[in-house]
Amino acid sequence: MGNKIYICSVTDDYINYLRKFDDTIRENKNQSRKFAGVLLEIDEHKYYAPLSSPKPKYFRISNKAPDIFKIDDGKLGVINLNNMIPVPGTEIIRLNIEEVSDEKYKNLLRDQAKIIMMNHKKIKAKAKLLYSIVNSGTNEKLISRCSKYKLLETKCCEYSLVIADGKIDVEVASELDKQVNDEN
Repeated sequence: MGNKIYICSVTDDYINYLRKFDDTIRENKNQSRKFAGVLLEIDEHKYYAPLSSPKPKYFRISNKAPDIFKIDDGKLGVINLNNMIPVPGTEIIRLNIEEVSDEKYKNLLRDQAKIIMMNHKKIKAKAKLLYSIVNSGTNEKLISRCSKYKLLETKCCEYSLVIADGKIDVEVASELDKQVNDEN
């Protein structure tokens, strides 16, 4: 993946799978506007962090808040680092901004992408710091606002091994069923 940060989305199937294990994960809503986020790497895992459109509340949040990255001081929204999730490559949807039909949203994504690319090192550093704080277990208030990174990494690996590759091999599943029935 290198040093770049990509604008992307994640499949509904994968989001719905992870939501079974962590209720902080936001639902991929069926809208004309696709959920977009950034793809970055933390400890050899690909992580997706959702983007959020500009809202007045972002102006009141400090730039030092560890769980978000304000894009142009919040004027262009934020990256919700607290909601970042590990994602297997098979579930990443590269977002071609030029194919977005809503002109206002397309312009917002272009502007966000420009600022994100200029600040990719800061974003990665902030994401890694948040990741380590959450996994250290030292800040309960912050932890309550964040995804369960280590649990989700395990579930991401399980998804990759069992579900993503062929949505469970039918022959293997029927063989396992047969073995279980033979033992009973």
